Amino acid sequence: MLPVNFHKTFIPERRYIAALLDYAALGKRGNYREISAVTGIPMGKSSGKVPAIIDYARGMGLIKQLGENGRRTKQPALTSFGRIVYTEDKFLGEKMVQWLVHMNLCRSDIGAKAWHAVFAKGRIILGTAFTKGQLEDYLVSIFGAGKERTGPMVVAYAEDAALARANVMSVTGDSLVRNKAPVLDVYATTYSAYILHLMEIFFPGQDQVALSDFNRDTLWFDTCLWNQSDVERVLAIVDQKGFISIDRQMQPWIVERKGLAEDVWPHIFDDLP
Repeated sequence: MLPVNFHKTFIPERRYIAALLDYAALGKRGNYREISAVTGIPMGKSSGKVPAIIDYARGMGLIKQLGENGRRTKQPALTSFGRIVYTEDKFLGEKMVQWLVHMNLCRSDIGAKAWHAVFAKGRIILGTAFTKGQLEDYLVSIFGAGKERTGPMVVAYAEDAALARANVMSVTGDSLVRNKAPVLDVYATTYSAYILHLMEIFFPGQDQVALSDFNRDTLWFDTCLWNQSDVERVLAIVDQKGFISIDRQMQPWIVERKGLAEDVWPHIFDDLP
């Protein structure tokens, strides 16, 4: 997982992530200053936005890091999800794409520790409505005192230059309110791909997983803020697509995968208006 202060106080500016996706798509590699020269992502002699943007893109599941030629050389490569985003929406302008990258940032494997603590584990303890001060206190209780823990996280969901279009979190002064992930028919293929991906990562080699085990290990429903009826609705629309089947005769319900995420990712834009 990405450390608490991986962002170095910077937010995930979409234009810079798009530039990094261009760089990865071309198969380029270099040190931070070389990457900066090609992409235009600011980088000074000793600090800058390049490391943070690379980490954001990794945490969002858009890129992975290939083998390094020495510690300073970076070679980002597009993931299966990253390839379809690069092709269809490299500036992350779609609400659906912003939700997906947010979900990835909240994961316990590739995501960011602070995002996982707030948006996945924090549903019960922190709740859905809180102040910036309460958010800071919550993070301090987990990670100890530190600088600029909450700033970039809050601003990321308030600025259109970052991820505001998803409306993951409403920001009004010091008040913060988390919002549910969309429960829409047009997201059926998107959620099918995402469930398949989570099953492959968290339950490798298993074609069937109990729904309770699925959420216990992924915390996806908590990240989405869905209640029981929301979960049932999402599973119903996903079931209709045929990439995943839901056995409702068993208790708890059983999720069965019928395909591979890499085969479904290319179709996540098919149903969008």
